[in-house]
Amino acid sequence: MSTERDSDTFGRSFRISHTYRSVAYKLGLYGSAAVLVAILGFPIYWMAQNAFKTRLGIQEGITFLPSAETFTVEQFEIIFNPTVGRYLLNSFIVTAGVVITVIVVSLIAGYGLARFDYKHKVKTARFLLLGYMFSPIVLAIPLYLIWDTLGLLNRYVGLILALSAVSMPFAVWLMWKYIQTIPESMEESAWVAGASRWRGFRDVIVPQTKPAMIANSVFAFAIAWGDFTFAHILMPDNEATTFPPGIFRLFHSSWETGWAEFMAVSLLVSLPPLLFAFFLQSYLLQGFKIRAL
Repeated sequence: MSTERDSDTFGRSFRISHTYRSVAYKLGLYGSAAVLVAILGFPIYWMAQNAFKTRLGIQEGITFLPSAETFTVEQFEIIFNPTVGRYLLNSFIVTAGVVITVIVVSLIAGYGLARFDYKHKVKTARFLLLGYMFSPIVLAIPLYLIWDTLGLLNRYVGLILALSAVSMPFAVWLMWKYIQTIPESMEESAWVAGASRWRGFRDVIVPQTKPAMIANSVFAFAIAWGDFTFAHILMPDNEATTFPPGIFRLFHSSWETGWAEFMAVSLLVSLPPLLFAFFLQSYLLQGFKIRAL
């Protein structure tokens, strides 16, 4: 008994108080967040501070901020290059097409999986995820041969279909799971009131799936905007390709374009996906929060 009493006294003497545990938790939380932000933000910072430097300033190495002697914005003039402008326009068209296609198809397919029962439905949904088992380069070569036969090379629709197929498995799976959380009784009430299945789908299901549609749009935007492999292979024509492979070809074919211009263009092209995800994130979280309640 005395041994147990002594061990309890020893344990209480080394027990950390609630205040110290709270401080340690906050330090660990904010410290890990700071490390994560530093790791993720350093490439953007490095790219930004090089974008506003002269070529000689870049050769001097990384500094906290560009000095007055090395600061310049001349390299941003490359944006007004007609070739670069064409690449950006192609990227916007393809990305918009992929986002719209993914949202529409995933909404219809997800509704079908959630509301209709048929044989091997679950196996079909699981089979969709197998698309992520293949590398894009493995899929791009067969697609090139198929697209060449169908006449879809160097066409927006060909690249939109290819990138939509990559984004579709996750989008359909997410929409299927989300529509399952919407009670069927809500649709049945609309049917009793005289609405058709299509009107019930349009007026009841679609408004409640906005968070899932936003999540799918962010995912599809990120894949389409940053794609290199499919655009490089399926868009061999320099006038038809998107920005990632286009800027790669430009910097390897011109001695006049240097590292500073590359950093400037990369910085500007990195902003749309960041802003797209930032502004839609609040709606996404708000929608899921309301859905959870």
